[in-house]
Amino acid sequence: MVERNEPAAPARVAIVALPPGLCRRCVRVVSRRVSDLPGVVSLEFDVDAGVLRVGGEVDPAALRRACTFNHGLTGG
Repeated sequence: MVERNEPAAPARVAIVALPPGLCRRCVRVVSRRVSDLPGVVSLEFDVDAGVLRVGGEVDPAALRRACTFNHGLTGG
């Protein structure tokens, strides 16, 4: 059997826009929710720009749900 060294497919990266300047608590909550999703291999916040980059094969609907928060205004 001959093995081929084919280049790996480039990793997918989803970019999610979040409100700029999120507090630490919100960053922790969103990070935990997103990292628990199936298929996530990396995540990177740019809090100042309000951008979250998620690497991997992730369900877009699940990613949107994981990034939904209310800043604690309703106790949720």
